[in-house]
Amino acid sequence: MAVGIALVAFGYMYYQLKGSGGETTNYAISYDAPKGWDPVPHGPQTLFLYKHPKTGLLLRGAQNQVVSDVNPTPELDSRGMAQYYIDRTKENLPDWKAELAGEVAADGVKFNLIRRSRNGKTVVTAFGVRGNTTLIVSLSGADDEQKSIDSGGMDFLREYVGQVSFAKADPLKRSPTASIPAIMR
Repeated sequence: MAVGIALVAFGYMYYQLKGSGGETTNYAISYDAPKGWDPVPHGPQTLFLYKHPKTGLLLRGAQNQVVSDVNPTPELDSRGMAQYYIDRTKENLPDWKAELAGEVAADGVKFNLIRRSRNGKTVVTAFGVRGNTTLIVSLSGADDEQKSIDSGGMDFLREYVGQVSFAKADPLKRSPTASIPAIMR
């Protein structure tokens, strides 16, 4: 009997980690505001938005979490997300160039970076995925601002996402309205 119970418990744990196709945990994301950047008003789909007062570059973050006992897209880990965006850019935006731009290890998550550009616009995006939590951080610039991305912006983004932390979230402490602006509650 005890062996049967142990096998059932092991099977359940195995399903939670492997059987669903990947980790299903949600994580709380911690990050600091970038020093010297100005906060910019943003919509509900944006976690944060900052503008650099001298270069005009925009730093934007967006978070997604799937609350489920399965991971519906285990292939879309950090590297998979980056490759997905490169493939869709090449497929749907023929005037854009897209390429992998390296990896950055942060606390509890690895980010994969891509650089996409066309005449007059550059966007560098870092994808961090762990379990059912995704953080996307992009640095964008248009026209003359593009030069700022190539002359230090990439290093800034790597350093910025390197300070991000993914820690296990306590689902009992999370408010169901935490991401809804107070005016809409």
